[in-house]
Formats: sequence, structure tokens, C-alpha cells
Amino acid sequence: MLDFYIREFKPETALLTISEQPDNTGLIQEVYMELDGVVIENLRLNKLVFQMQGAQFNSPSEWEKGKVECKSAMYVNAIANLLERDINKAIEEKTFGDGDHWHDVHLRINAKGLSGKGYYQAMGLDILLEIDSGLKIVKGKELWLKDPNVKVNRLEVPDYLTKKALSDIQPLIDLNEFPLPLTIKDIELKEGSATLKTRRMPQKPANGIVYRYEK
Repeated sequence: MLDFYIREFKPETALLTISEQPDNTGLIQEVYMELDGVVIENLRLNKLVFQMQGAQFNSPSEWEKGKVECKSAMYVNAIANLLERDINKAIEEKTFGDGDHWHDVHLRINAKGLSGKGYYQAMGLDILLEIDSGLKIVKGKELWLKDPNVKVNRLEVPDYLTKKALSDIQPLIDLNEFPLPLTIKDIELKEGSATLKTRRMPQKPANGIVYRYEK
């Protein structure tokens, strides 16, 4: 299991605690994991912590083949912290290409949301966009800009280009392919970072079987 999540998330460090070895069906009563420097869909998360109760995985006999799947859980509590520098990098990597793309993106996270600027290249033009926006959770899986206020400097460009530029970076975070039954309920913002949370915070168990990994 630990090997699977290391390959899946590519963390810098990992701590896995399970209440007991899984039974033949793959049931584990409690799973707790702390990961630093996680990579999900080319976005680096500074820290990811999750706790699952009554976690039903596929059969351990399939784990040796590299297939580990969490089919269900009574609940999943999680917290994920990300830094503005990693969001900036992910936006450029996500949209960079031979056609339209962003570059020189500089976004700042503050208590109200995001502010910053970036250049969007389209139709041979370099368009400077300045953005002030809140952030919102959509469907418990995605982080989107909320009511973005966009200023376009230096050039008169059609509205559809501005809308396309924003659509290229939405959602900022997409957890739909996240390999756990996770639903985000809240986002906490402070200078330089954002923290995504489930309804309840994960709690580190006092006992259990512990596995550690360091890159």
C-alpha cells in the first residue's frame, strides 16, 4: 500500500499508520497518512494528511500486482496545504504549449483570495491580465476562482479571449481523479498559502503499525 501511494503521489516524505494488517477482503479499520511534497495532476501540495475509518480496499492479493484501490470508507478526514509558488508553477505548466498559453504568472494568496498578474499569449499577442478573485470549492473536488475581477492592460482584446484565458486555468485544483473517496468542504486562506479541509480534521492515532518513507 505504501509503495502504491508513493508512486501515485511522489511525496518527499511519507508516514503511514494502519490499525492492523488488512483481512483477505482488504478491510482496514483505520488508515492514517501524512505526506510532504505531494504531486497531484502536476500540482505540488506542500502537505497532505488523511485519515480513513472502515476503509475497504481491494484484495491484498492484487496489491503485489501494483493495483491498490480504496473502494469505500465510513469517512475520510483530510487536510491539504498548498503554496502560491506551486500554484504559479502549475498554471504555467498546465497551459504552456505551442498555441495559447500563460507565462510569467505571479499570483499571490491572501486572506480574501488570489491577486496577481500573468501574460496570456493568443493570436500572436501577449496580453497582460491582472486578476483579483475569491476562491470556492465546487462539487467537493475542485478549487475555482470565484467572481474574478480581470483588468486587461496595454491592449484592446475581445471578451472571448479573456474568458478563454480564465477557462484555461480552471479549475485551479482538480481532485476528481484522486484515488480516495474525498470530499472537500472548506478552504482557509492566509498570506502565501491555502488549506483545503474536509468537515472534520484528521487525527493521528496513538497506536498502530507504522511505515515511513523518505525520498
